[in-house]
Formats: sequence, C-alpha cells, structure tokens
Amino acid sequence: MFNKVKSAALAGMLIAASALPSLAAGDAGDKSLAGARDNMKKGQYAKVVQDMSASVQKDPGSSEAHLLLGQAYCKMHNYAKARDQLRLAIRTGHATVKAQKANALLMTLPKQFLSPKTGPNTRMIATLLGLTATRGGPARPTIIDFYAPWCVPCKQLDAVLAKVKTQYGEQINFVTVNVDDPSSGKLIDQYEVSPIPTLIFLNAEGEVVTYTIGYSGDTIVASSVKKILPAQS
Repeated sequence: MFNKVKSAALAGMLIAASALPSLAAGDAGDKSLAGARDNMKKGQYAKVVQDMSASVQKDPGSSEAHLLLGQAYCKMHNYAKARDQLRLAIRTGHATVKAQKANALLMTLPKQFLSPKTGPNTRMIATLLGLTATRGGPARPTIIDFYAPWCVPCKQLDAVLAKVKTQYGEQINFVTVNVDDPSSGKLIDQYEVSPIPTLIFLNAEGEVVTYTIGYSGDTIVASSVKKILPAQS
C-alpha cells in the first residue's frame, strides 16, 4: 500500500512539473507584451521592435505583438514595415479589438503604402486566380470587394455596391473576399491589399485599373466603374 501511495504521489509531482514550462512560457509572453506596452508609452520604440520581433518569431499568431510592432514602426516612420505588421495583426486578430485597431492605424499611413497592385502586370494575377474565366461568354470587368464582417465601413459600402449590382447586372463580375477567411490569404497577398474595405476594379482583360480604400461613397465608386466598362461605340 505504501508503495502504491508513494508511486501515485510521485506521478502527481511529475505531471505538475511537466506543466510548469508551458505556464512559465505563457507568463513570459504576457510580461513581454506588458513590457512592450509600457515601452510604447515611454517612447522607447526601438526596444518595442526588438522585443516584439522576438515575440512574433516564437508566436507568429500573436495579434497584439504584430499590432505593437506596427505601432512602433509607425512612430519610427518606417511605414513599409508598419504596413506589413498591421496586415498580420488583422489576419491573426480576426474580429478582435486588436484587428480593428490595426485596420484603423493602417488607414492613417501615407497613400503610397496602402495602394494595391495596379497596371498591366496584374493581368497575370487574374488569369492565375481564374478571375477572367467565363462560361462560353465574353470576358467581363470585375469588382473585388475585400471586407470583414466586423468592419463598419465595409457594411456602409454594401449599400453602394448593391446599387452598382442593380444598375449593371450581368455586365460586371462581383467577387467578395473575407479577409478573416484563411483561404483568402493568397488573393490578399497577390494584390497587396492592406486596410479594409478595399475595392479593386479590373477591366475585361483582368488588369487592375483603379481602386478605392475605405468608405468611398456613390460618386467615387460610380466613377471607378466607368473606367472598367468597355468603351461605347
């Protein structure tokens, strides 16, 4: 009986000991994030970059670490790296407050760091992704709507797009891309989409002719649609 009790106690101690490393790692992660938040307040942005770069290497799925990196890079005016980290914060954060903060901060970056790919080189992307394929009929222009269910401006834009669909019917292909869906990653990366909502407008050849970012309203969307429709003879 004594041996059984002793063995059971020893087993319990081993199980408890095996749990300690994971708990310690979690505590270390929390402390690292707390330290980075504190350093942001102190203006020690280089220290935040150093610590959070190490954090995302260990845990690429940490939305807060990516957000803190994005915030620090913004303060350091390294907008290219800020954009990349904020995009990752949205992708890993999904519908959390962190994702919403990352999206809002992205909107404040200089325009050249927000624009998706445009021009003739985008035709190949559309072909590879099957966006120009039709069932026996002529190719049509396409509007791709990058959105998320938690994005308020995206919902506001729905009414504008509904009017376009009513007006143009079968003349235009409409594609919606939920950035929270892991399967959307390839499309987002190929077109280099950053904040949402982003609309990209492709002509019948699959070339991205123009785009809009944020809630663009009826007038701007209508003007963008005209740029991708075939010229009237």
